Amino acid sequence: MKTKLKRLTVAAVAAMMAATVMAGCGDTSTTTDGSSAAGGDTAAASTTGGGRTAGSKDTLVILSAENFLGNWDPTSHTTLAQLHAEWICFNRLIHMDTDTQELSPELATSWEYIDDATLQLKLREGVKFQDGSDFDAEDVKATLEKHSSKDSVTTAWWSQPVKVEVVDQYTVNVRMEDGKPYAGLINMLCMVPVMSADDIADPAKLSAGFNGTGAYKSDKYENDTIYYSAFDDCWEGAPKTPYVQYKYVADSSTRLAALQTGEADIIERVESEQVSVLENNPDTEVITQLTTELKHLFFKFEVEPMNEELVRKAISYAIDRETIVNDILQGYGEVADCYVSSTVWGYSPVDNFPTYDPEKAKELLAEAGYPNGEGLPEMTYTTSVGFYVKTKEYGEFITANLQAIGLNVKFNPVETATWNDMYYQATPCTMIDGGWCPPGLEPDLKLNPFYRSPGLITKFVDDQLDAVMDKEASELDSEKRKEILANEVYPLLAEKCEDVPLFNSMSIYGVGSNVKGFKSLPTTSFEVKDVVKE
Repeated sequence: MKTKLKRLTVAAVAAMMAATVMAGCGDTSTTTDGSSAAGGDTAAASTTGGGRTAGSKDTLVILSAENFLGNWDPTSHTTLAQLHAEWICFNRLIHMDTDTQELSPELATSWEYIDDATLQLKLREGVKFQDGSDFDAEDVKATLEKHSSKDSVTTAWWSQPVKVEVVDQYTVNVRMEDGKPYAGLINMLCMVPVMSADDIADPAKLSAGFNGTGAYKSDKYENDTIYYSAFDDCWEGAPKTPYVQYKYVADSSTRLAALQTGEADIIERVESEQVSVLENNPDTEVITQLTTELKHLFFKFEVEPMNEELVRKAISYAIDRETIVNDILQGYGEVADCYVSSTVWGYSPVDNFPTYDPEKAKELLAEAGYPNGEGLPEMTYTTSVGFYVKTKEYGEFITANLQAIGLNVKFNPVETATWNDMYYQATPCTMIDGGWCPPGLEPDLKLNPFYRSPGLITKFVDDQLDAVMDKEASELDSEKRKEILANEVYPLLAEKCEDVPLFNSMSIYGVGSNVKGFKSLPTTSFEVKDVVKE
């Protein structure tokens, strides 16, 4: 869904953050192994009719709202800014149209199951990596086994490691380590960036710089900016704009000003208050994109009283999500009614999903033995400020919701780096606000890290959940798998109440009106190879 925003309606738009569970700290002095800095800054600038000075038509300048890590190994993180940066350089094996969810060839030209557990892929010939080496089956084997390895951060997206058999130079057989069928395998192959086997064999080389097969190569990284230039030997052909600069700028007002003056062509995470400014400027546009991200309130199970199901359920019924979306997010929100975003394959509204009912919340507390919250310890609600949007405002509102049913809740807003440290720890607080933006439309990209034992954030362990997730993951019939998700997995998640989904998030981009061909994706990555500046 890519639209120019004209009028705000609650039913039409979703939350304004495009975020990830990790907001790592970048090293602004790291330089990649590229050959030279991206150029394109020597052409004369032009002034548009509304006063915005358009920069060189040879160079596209994009401002990131999140810092880069300075480690360019795609398996070393789940950080959103890094995923965006990788999307510009790398290809995947299979392409999924994020609007229709239809599949088409990318680096794999065809694929078929040769038995229930083994997917055979035929690979594209004549493809080169940006270092000049040839792409073949060994690169696919190394990529998938590295990406799913328990030694890689990206293992969080996989239920188990992948094993790849090289049949010949351009044919591979892919299966899961346990040899059992995995229904999500094809969808997973739509999001894994294909790396060079030689790079994977040399960790220092892998982390030093991107080396993909995509339309742009990264030349260097300095001053919080990744410099890209066209990869002339790309199998897809040359991109329409020769150079791209992707720069981290933390402050949203600074990003806005840069777009208005023409210093930037595209900016991420426009604030809701800034939308009208851009809409009223003839030289700028606003593009919105409902994303795969879902914002949650996570319970830390090793901290009392989060191990008590009735208390967790009381909290879930005490939160007024409608007001958060309609008022605090100013309509930029889609109230959650499932444990995956509505953009994800297999999404289905959950019948027993908790809705705002403070009286029921009080009844649940009384049933748990804590009438009006009496006897419960003080609880801490932690959230980040400076990365996700409006977290302080809606965090204060949720805290008031919980206090209204008798809970003694302390609101604890912290800087992003502190929050990042606390997010994965078992006992830093009672509950913590956060999100997860899967890099693809496969539901297991969300279900595996959060709900397989132990939960990534909550540390919740539950054999019943593990069993039903195994069941859905092994069902190769797509319609039957959807039924298992809708009728067994999602309702059980609501029953266990491991966390509270709050709302689906939305990316809001500011774009110069002279920029044509920019495509935003539900994963919050974007396509720029077809962008031209008029």
